[in-house]
Amino acid sequence: MPGRLPAAVPRVKADTRYRVQPLRGAPVTVTGGSPVSYDAPCPDSFSVAFRPGFGENVGALAVLDSIQARPRPVTVVPTANPAYRQVIRQELQRRGLNSPVVDLVKVLRADLDGDGSQEVIIEATHFARPEGDLLSPPVNSATGDYSLLLRSVMNGKLNTAVLGADVVLGASSDPELALRLGLRESLKGVADFNGDGRLEIVTSESYHEGTTYDAWTWTSATGPTTGPTTGPKKVLESGCGV
Repeated sequence: MPGRLPAAVPRVKADTRYRVQPLRGAPVTVTGGSPVSYDAPCPDSFSVAFRPGFGENVGALAVLDSIQARPRPVTVVPTANPAYRQVIRQELQRRGLNSPVVDLVKVLRADLDGDGSQEVIIEATHFARPEGDLLSPPVNSATGDYSLLLRSVMNGKLNTAVLGADVVLGASSDPELALRLGLRESLKGVADFNGDGRLEIVTSESYHEGTTYDAWTWTSATGPTTGPTTGPKKVLESGCGV
């Protein structure tokens, strides 16, 4: 549970019970220890060890055991859906990448705010020279590389909100800027962290020697459960890097 939130550290107590919610399957109840600093180079970032441990479960989010992490279903859906691929293609073309290689990594579907409308969260990434695996962004980006996270309403209309994007259109004419770090936008999971019935989306943005984490909720024009969505609102951010 990384976080650059030193002011919140005193509120995290040892022997607190948490509900760990993976992307798929049932939640697991664990007990957390005291916050421990990562030390250099990020002394103001902390971790909490859980017992029993549950391994490196990508997409597992921990909330207080007293909170229902999933008040509504969250479904992992196939990435081969042509409609989802078209959403990504259109967004990349809008950003200037005319002939993108469309690679979807993860697609989740959920009613985020309880208004009865199913939203889709899509993660798409393509690296010409990935560093080891898809989770590791390249040190030097290549033309056509991208990593994109967006949320879209698919029930009857398209309403897209971008949560994170890095699109490489070409090398810079400035030699000092010709090579740049690639960014990897990742969807970590969806859960209700504060018990208000709304599902937050947790994302990360990583580069060669660092990662940031963000939690997003949604603002509405007329209220928390009615009216058109006006866009994502970042409610928490943390991270560590050099």
